[in-house]
Amino acid sequence: MNPCIAYIQLHHFYALLEAKHQPALRGKPFAIVRSGKIIDASFQCEQFNIYPGMGLRQAHLACPSLRVVNTESDPEPHLEKFKDICASLTPIVEPVGEPGVFLDLSGFGKPHLAVKKVITKLMREWPFPWYMGTASSKLAAKIACREAVNQGKSRSRSYFLSIEPAQEKAFLAPLSVECLWPWPQVHKKLQNLGVYTIGQLFDVPRRQLCLQLGEKMGNALYDAARGVDSTPVQSLYPPKTVQGYLQLAPEENGCTNRQSLIRSLLPALHEAAARLGAKGSICTRLKLFVEYDIDGEHAVQRVFEHHPKDGLQTKTELLHTVEKIIMEEPWPGPILGMRFMLMGLKPSKIRQTNLMPRIWGPKQPTQFVQTVAALQNRFGSKNIFLAKDMVIPRRERMLQLLIKY
Repeated sequence: MNPCIAYIQLHHFYALLEAKHQPALRGKPFAIVRSGKIIDASFQCEQFNIYPGMGLRQAHLACPSLRVVNTESDPEPHLEKFKDICASLTPIVEPVGEPGVFLDLSGFGKPHLAVKKVITKLMREWPFPWYMGTASSKLAAKIACREAVNQGKSRSRSYFLSIEPAQEKAFLAPLSVECLWPWPQVHKKLQNLGVYTIGQLFDVPRRQLCLQLGEKMGNALYDAARGVDSTPVQSLYPPKTVQGYLQLAPEENGCTNRQSLIRSLLPALHEAAARLGAKGSICTRLKLFVEYDIDGEHAVQRVFEHHPKDGLQTKTELLHTVEKIIMEEPWPGPILGMRFMLMGLKPSKIRQTNLMPRIWGPKQPTQFVQTVAALQNRFGSKNIFLAKDMVIPRRERMLQLLIKY
């Protein structure tokens, strides 16, 4: 099965978010500036060819009435929601700049059905415009997204372009070498060699590219001209997360009651608790994605989120919390599957082992010593030490003796 990689780019996100908080900006050309650089521009700036990364002086020359706005709204909650939507579709999500994300949809059934699911999800749950490109590699997927932006401006607020593996060579051939985004400056060298399109690059022998640009760069460009990119999508979101899955076989007809749910969920929770214990972490944010069967043909997904006050770590704690969340509302139908994400991982609290040996048992001092040693390796033994290792000046020792009398 060929890989299926998607690249999704948010369009005019920062500008639309700022206009939402400042209604006076709506319908006017304005640019969002951060640290003296344009990071986004409104829809009205497109007719003046103002784009992110452009200098302010050049932008003012193109549009004298341009308003410059320092971003005031916080985009992080919205961006996190966007990445959460993507993470509900596939566990392999790699955020990148602009802002955008790569999704690895390989192994999720037929590619066109996986892409359709992504489009439906974004249309239903994401209020801002977006563009998407899908292909068999990260390189081709991002180039496809760039072409989707060019083609979709005059059609709709959101647009996508899917490139089949057999079409990638023909798709890339007429495009400029400037589209080769992993190498932002190499197009100048290629143009100096008389290579202006990816199709022309395709015809250059591998040895010639290695002689002109170096072996590593030459080999990479030779493969890129053929749509070959072995760079995997890295699972970078959500950070420091333990995930688990429950997917019932179709013949099981789903979980219909509490007992069947617990029986099916226990192995996944046991594994998640073991991974938390291995990391020495507790979970401070729990997110559940529950899929219900409606009528045997249609399914609906609900998302639940919980922030435990003291954190979760053991299988019993996880089971009790998940059970409480699921049982709070009536089920619209049998549960077909569930995905849980243990997020906001933090180190377990270090208890005072020498003061509570009866509660902790004989193995805990060893764990305490290991924890202290790990902290000393990271922060230095001068910054992390035990009370017994403190050097007390002679004057302090004498005062302590006097206090006793």
